[in-house]
Amino acid sequence: MKLKLSTLLIAGALFGAVAAPAQANNDAMIDLLKVLRDQGTITAANYDLLVNAAKADSEAADAVNADIKEVAKSIPKITTKGKIKIESADGNWSFQPIGRVMWDAVTVDSDDSPNAEFKGTELRRARLGFEGKVYDWGYKFEGDFAKGNTSIKDAFVSYGTKFGDTKFKTKIGQSQIAFGFNTAASSKYMSFIDRPWYADSALSPARESGVAAKLSGHSWSLASSVTIGEFGGGVTEDNVDGTTYALRGTFLPYNADKTHLVQVGAGYRGVSSNKNGFGYSQHLTAHKDHNKIKLSNGIAAADFDGIDTYELDAVGIFGPFHALAEYNNFSAKSTLANNDVDIDSYSVEIGYFLTGESMKLKHGFWDGITPKSPAGAWQIATRFESMNIDDSVAGDDEADKWTIGLNYYANKNIRFMLDYDTITNWEQNGSSVNGAEPSSIKFRAQAKW
Repeated sequence: MKLKLSTLLIAGALFGAVAAPAQANNDAMIDLLKVLRDQGTITAANYDLLVNAAKADSEAADAVNADIKEVAKSIPKITTKGKIKIESADGNWSFQPIGRVMWDAVTVDSDDSPNAEFKGTELRRARLGFEGKVYDWGYKFEGDFAKGNTSIKDAFVSYGTKFGDTKFKTKIGQSQIAFGFNTAASSKYMSFIDRPWYADSALSPARESGVAAKLSGHSWSLASSVTIGEFGGGVTEDNVDGTTYALRGTFLPYNADKTHLVQVGAGYRGVSSNKNGFGYSQHLTAHKDHNKIKLSNGIAAADFDGIDTYELDAVGIFGPFHALAEYNNFSAKSTLANNDVDIDSYSVEIGYFLTGESMKLKHGFWDGITPKSPAGAWQIATRFESMNIDDSVAGDDEADKWTIGLNYYANKNIRFMLDYDTITNWEQNGSSVNGAEPSSIKFRAQAKW
């Protein structure tokens, strides 16, 4: 019986020596062997044999683990949750495909003008691109194929570094002009299908080619850009829009946490010249609405004398509630007396998540929402906006609009939106447009990655 027990113990000890992956387990096994030797269950010779075998296997296991760790250092990290991102193990380089698809269905009721109505669908955005970094350098390219040809959006090389707690980043190529909240906020994260009238228009264009730089701290940022027009056919046109100088700053006077904060911002944009002069028109209720608020008498190219634009904005996030207000003061100057164009615009929006989520800010602008529940997230929102075009020749043009929206976030990548827009006041050349109050119903299915 003693021989059989000894044999079983020896076999078990040998198996433990081979199977034990950690040094702690191996040390425990050696302690057990000492007890067995001292009790006379195994001989001293068998004890020495088993201990030597255990130590040899431990050294072999350590060597294997070291090799595994060394190999792991060179294995890229691949992220697949909500995006596909390939990143080196040391984080020094990365590559990520990006894109978005936005399909809209729109119906416009033009009130007393049936010929101006619209009913149909539109592929509003169909973007593909990529972005990444190589050490402190970054890159991004994104094109929009919604119209059947490629419209270049972002195309730049960037560099970023830190000075203590202060971050610095510069972009060379085509990127966002450092001006305006509603213009610079991504369409992926807006609460409404369309931006306010002044945003992403001649009053506040989104992107141009040039150089942009930004300094930012924990509660502040200061951005600037010098640009010379948008890419067309791979190059900028012959200085059509002149040189644009922009400056924007933000500050967080209240910042309890990411879902309880207040941010205020201000900006300036100046344009030196424009070979086409200046004119302005904007769809009233939808991107395909034939009804427009527009400037009747623009500024001819020969009389154009530059643009000055100022903006103020404020954002508040308090749990599931958010508010955003922005004011845009635009002035296009003319060399002719009493021919300047002044346009004042503003918008105020509020929103609330019925399911408890919160709007988020990243780099001073809206960021993505992740639903708390697998059933998704629901948000309601409303916005009022107003525009006044001071036309000293033909008379003022004015319009006011209400928008009500309902958004459903199926997950962090898929969203469905439903908006109702209605015009409550519309005057052209100082007179009401036959009492017309156009309205629209808009639906969007959106995917992003």
